[in-house]
Amino acid sequence: MKKVVIVFLLVTVIGMVAYFAICNVTYSDGSRSGILMKFSRKGYVFKTYEGDINVGFITTNVLGLTANVFHFSVKASDKEVIENLSKFESKHIKIYYKQKIKVMPWVGDTDFLIYKVERIDNN
Repeated sequence: MKKVVIVFLLVTVIGMVAYFAICNVTYSDGSRSGILMKFSRKGYVFKTYEGDINVGFITTNVLGLTANVFHFSVKASDKEVIENLSKFESKHIKIYYKQKIKVMPWVGDTDFLIYKVERIDNN
């Protein structure tokens, strides 16, 4: 019986380590630009920073015409990005993101994690 418990605990620990390692893998990275529509801190248990940008295209679906919105999350540790996004609401911005395979609930709601933001001047 003792051997079964040890094997179970070992498999559980290895499984958890593998899951966390897979969650940290970057699936893709890139950038998007558009108008920042919303940026907020939300959540019941885990407070995360979430935002939306309108990338400027209109799409059609069953409901009719809708704005093409890109949803993203920001790690709470990225203070500079959070500060800049708070200042840039309704401004044209360019965001740089890394798409993770899976994001833990305390990191964000989406798989797209923003690590850099720039304001685009429309002169």
